[in-house]
Amino acid sequence: MSKPRVLLISSQHLFGESMETILRAISDIELIGPWNLNDQNIRQQLLDAQPALVVIADENLQSEAAAELTKSIVEQAPDLTVIRTGLNRNVFRVFTIRTLPAQGNSLLDTIRECVIRDGN
Repeated sequence: MSKPRVLLISSQHLFGESMETILRAISDIELIGPWNLNDQNIRQQLLDAQPALVVIADENLQSEAAAELTKSIVEQAPDLTVIRTGLNRNVFRVFTIRTLPAQGNSLLDTIRECVIRDGN
């Protein structure tokens, strides 16, 4: 059985590397990336990569670039879960058509809930 693919997109190289280290520690997912948030071809590359979940890590949770990419993903692939996290706040946002419990303690727990438990 193939592992669910999680795509990491980041606006900051160091933040992306840190997130990559954290996500690579999850043995039951295949990590794609990190990709640069500001890459002009990211939308087409994203569709070609066919991830089960996308993590957008940006320095600012309110970033216009991250918001536009999230909007584009939700419009083009509504079944794809998107998690946005930022350096400026200790929160993350989940955009999904699934209903998730509000008790997730961390980003890793949420990723597991989104892709592993559901068998994606």
